[in-house]
Amino acid sequence: MSSPDLAEVLQARIRANIDAEIIAHTPTDGDERLGIDGLQLHTAAVEEAVAEAEVLGEQRRQEIEQAAKRIAELERQVSTLQEGIAKAEALGDRQHQKAQTSAKRADQFLAEIIEMTGEFTEMSKQIREQAAEMNRLRAELENYRPGQ
Repeated sequence: MSSPDLAEVLQARIRANIDAEIIAHTPTDGDERLGIDGLQLHTAAVEEAVAEAEVLGEQRRQEIEQAAKRIAELERQVSTLQEGIAKAEALGDRQHQKAQTSAKRADQFLAEIIEMTGEFTEMSKQIREQAAEMNRLRAELENYRPGQ
């Protein structure tokens, strides 16, 4: 209950109590009708204050119900967002692992290419040496051929 609503209910209750005190201390001069009328007025004032308090109480109950529904909806949305975050983090982890695996494979391929390049260089050197040796042997053979 907000402060203005509570103040109104309390003021109504205080007025009803004051009216009851006045009626209780008012001499009736033998006329009981005045006492009954006063009590009826007091009862009516108290009933009115109670009715106002009930209306305000119902309003507050409805506001609390709406707030509880809103809280439940917000909690559901938070839960959905947390699930989305967890999925995104898991996806990010998988992508990171794939990237690491790809980087390792690329490093392995590069190492193999470097190794093959070294082997080709060595083979090329051997072929050049063999070709030079063949040329030397041909020249030598040409020099030793009879009849030339």
